[in-house]
Amino acid sequence: MIWSNFGEILSKESRDIVGVMSGTSADGLELALTRCTGSGKRMKVELLKHSSIAFDRAFQDEVVATYNPFISGVDRVNRMNFLIGKTHARHIKSFLNSLAAPVDVIAYHGQTVYHDPADGSTLQIGEADFVSHETGLPVIFDFRKKDMVVGGEGAPLIPYLDWILFEDGTYAVNLGGIANVTYVSERFDGVIAFDSGPANCLIDLTVKKHFNVDYDRDGLIASRGKIDGSILETLIERDRDYFLRKPPKSTGREIYNENFLEGITHGKPEDLVRTLVRFTVHQLVESIRSYLPLGNEIVVTGGGALNPVMMEDLKTLSGLKVIVPDRVFLQAKEAMGMAVLAQEFLNGVGANVPSVTGAKQRVILGKLALP
Repeated sequence: MIWSNFGEILSKESRDIVGVMSGTSADGLELALTRCTGSGKRMKVELLKHSSIAFDRAFQDEVVATYNPFISGVDRVNRMNFLIGKTHARHIKSFLNSLAAPVDVIAYHGQTVYHDPADGSTLQIGEADFVSHETGLPVIFDFRKKDMVVGGEGAPLIPYLDWILFEDGTYAVNLGGIANVTYVSERFDGVIAFDSGPANCLIDLTVKKHFNVDYDRDGLIASRGKIDGSILETLIERDRDYFLRKPPKSTGREIYNENFLEGITHGKPEDLVRTLVRFTVHQLVESIRSYLPLGNEIVVTGGGALNPVMMEDLKTLSGLKVIVPDRVFLQAKEAMGMAVLAQEFLNGVGANVPSVTGAKQRVILGKLALP
C-alpha cells in the first residue's frame, strides 16, 4: 500500500472496519465488521457482520501459559508474539474472504499477556505486521499504551463505545474473563468505568480442573451447586484490597488466577462453581453501589450474559432491571469497540476517557502497520 491510498482512507467520513478482539480467556477471536460514520458522541456505529472463531485447546493453553511470569520468560513472549500474530492473521484473512465488499482497515487489539497499571505498563502481543501483510490492509493496533504514557491505567477501553451507544444513567456491564462496568453520562467527563474483579476467569479455571470443560455452558454446573457462605466470605476477604481501591482501577489474570484460589477447601465442586458465580456478582454490585452514581438499568454483554445463574444473581442483588441484548451484539461488542477506536485514530480524535482511566489528557489511541 502506498501513502496516497492510505490518504484516501483518511479522507473518508464513513469507514468499514473489522474489529478484532481476543479476551483474557484466549478461547477465540471475535470479529466484527463495523461501519463507523462520523466522530464522537454523534458517531453512527453499525454492525454489518460478526463471527466467533474458537481456538483449539492446545493454542489456548499456550497463550494462557504466557501470562504466568514464573514460566514465561522473554524467549517465550518473543515466540508467542509471532505465533499469535500468525494464528490471528490466518483467521482474520478467512473472515475477510467471506465478505462481499472491501474493508478499509483492521482494528486489532492483540492479546494481553500482562497488565500492571500500578507500574504504569501493559503488554499486548500478536505481531500486527503479520496481519497487515497477510490481509493487505492497514492495521490499527496497540490501543492501550498511549493512555498509560499520559498517566492512565490503559483500561478499560470500551467506555468510549458505551458513551456513544447508551443513554444517560445506564450501567454497561461486560462479563468476560474480567468484570467491568461503565456508568454512562451524557457528559463525556461524567463517564465512570472500572474493572470490578473477576467474571468468568476463576469459574473457567475451576470447571476445567474438576469437569474437564472449557467453561460452564448455560450455567448448568453452577445450577447444580449451592452457595457456600464460608468460601464466599473467604473470597470477599481475599479481594478486599482491590475492592477498596477507588477508581480509576483495572485488573486481570495477574491477580485472578490459580493462586487466588489456593487453599480453598470445598465439598462438591459444583458448590465451588456456584459460590464463584455469587462472588463475581457480589463484587460487581457492591462496586456499583460504592463507586458509581445512581443509575437506571444494567445492560450486560460478554460470556457471563449467557449464564442464567449469573443473570439471576445480578437481578436479585442489584434490584435493577437487567437487559441482555441479542446474542450477536453481546459477543461482538468489544470487537466493535476496537473498530470505534480505529475510526477515531483515523479521525485524529482522542478516544481514551480520562475520567475512566485517570489519564491527564485525551490522546489518540493506536499505532499503524501498513502492508
